[in-house]
Amino acid sequence: MATGSPGHITCWALGAVVLLQHREGGVGMGQCLRHQMHWEDLEEYQALTFLTRNEILCIHDTFLKLCPPGKHYKEATLTTNQVSSLPALRVNPFRDRICKVFSHNDVFSFEDVLGMASVFSEQACPSLKIEYAFRIYDFNENGFIDDEDLQKVVLRLLNSDDVSEDLLTDVTNHVLSESDLDNDNMLSFSEFEHAMAKSPDFMNSFRIHFWGF
Repeated sequence: MATGSPGHITCWALGAVVLLQHREGGVGMGQCLRHQMHWEDLEEYQALTFLTRNEILCIHDTFLKLCPPGKHYKEATLTTNQVSSLPALRVNPFRDRICKVFSHNDVFSFEDVLGMASVFSEQACPSLKIEYAFRIYDFNENGFIDDEDLQKVVLRLLNSDDVSEDLLTDVTNHVLSESDLDNDNMLSFSEFEHAMAKSPDFMNSFRIHFWGF
């Protein structure tokens, strides 16, 4: 990994996740049984995401289990700690960044959770995945992935703070030499997008299953 490209960095970062077995869920007419969700809402969520009806209902079940009792799902929110502790995220070295990018004011509505699950689903389009991958790796949120961001990525992937400065420098320099097309020592979104488009494993690695538990 010390000599990996940004594409390989992304694959490693989001490959170490717990994949949860998909569970089928029934759907009725009018209001979905057990789900407090109207049929029209379910159809709208399906139209606006890359998720199936069963996936949406399974995510909804999990959301309700974490919400205060009696709270309607459209009014309830989850904390970032609750979401980052989900089995799908708790082993991911970038769980805090994922939560930061997909939450609003450090809380998750049901639609925020759906949006996150949709981006990480198998059906999501490459351009959407690349957009969110860039935001996740942009730690300092300056609109670029610079050497500071790259070093943080490497430290998290190695799961250690005891990494030599020489190794960090070598890795970041190698990544930049491969992907920094204008030689300004940082990756713009277009440069990152170009690098990800050349990575054959990116789409398979940028996946997390948030349903089925």
